[in-house]
Amino acid sequence: MPRKDDTVILEVIEYTDPYCTWCWGSEPVLRRIQEVYGDKIMIKFKMGGLVEDINKFYDPANNIGGENWYRQVAAHWLDASRHHGMPVDEQVFYDIKDEFRSTYPACIAYKSAEFQDEALAKRFLRRMREAAAAERQAIHRLEIQEILAQEVGLAPDQFMEDIKNGKAEGPFREDLQEYRSRGNTGFPTFLIHNFKGIEIILRGYQRFESFESAFQKIAGDTLRPNPIVTDEQSILAFVRKYGKLPKSLTSRRNRQGNG
Repeated sequence: MPRKDDTVILEVIEYTDPYCTWCWGSEPVLRRIQEVYGDKIMIKFKMGGLVEDINKFYDPANNIGGENWYRQVAAHWLDASRHHGMPVDEQVFYDIKDEFRSTYPACIAYKSAEFQDEALAKRFLRRMREAAAAERQAIHRLEIQEILAQEVGLAPDQFMEDIKNGKAEGPFREDLQEYRSRGNTGFPTFLIHNFKGIEIILRGYQRFESFESAFQKIAGDTLRPNPIVTDEQSILAFVRKYGKLPKSLTSRRNRQGNG
């Protein structure tokens, strides 16, 4: 929890899962929060474990469950993408339908990354989301996790060892218990709190304005947004920081004749 003497004013915890499409859809919102508020808001991720066993999984809200789960999840991803705007390749579920059992291995992989470096772990989570949603990669597979870990700068040998020896599973189970103890049942779930212990929980996909409203309720005038500059230099700095360029920024650069 943030302390009063810290730069951090609020902490946002996302209870999440690397395979969750609505969590993937929340990525631009979280990046906007990071850019608008900088180090005044700390964003952390805890794994909630979306699917323990696909053979026992049932989601009545989205009609997902049974032997045709992969068709149902693929349709759900497409529908969600139309709402949140992030790209998906739903064919990944047709690829993995005979082997996929659980999202827990991807959650455990994140906790393994966290042992090495929290900032790299966040990059690794983002990379897993990209790989699953947009690149048709099976991120529950250990060999895929190893490749992605190396891509973001993690030490792959240590990363793999912490998964194989069970070290990373313990912290995942702690995250899972915390998530469930709060009565959470859906993803993403956001816990926003300050150093006084005042908190707000936002359940499900949220627009940036919902976060702004929650921030105002908890922090008031103590939390002020940073000025956002959208000139070419700022956009290039954004690309260097995140490695991806939103279409809106690409279009703006092209209109200015810089593309």
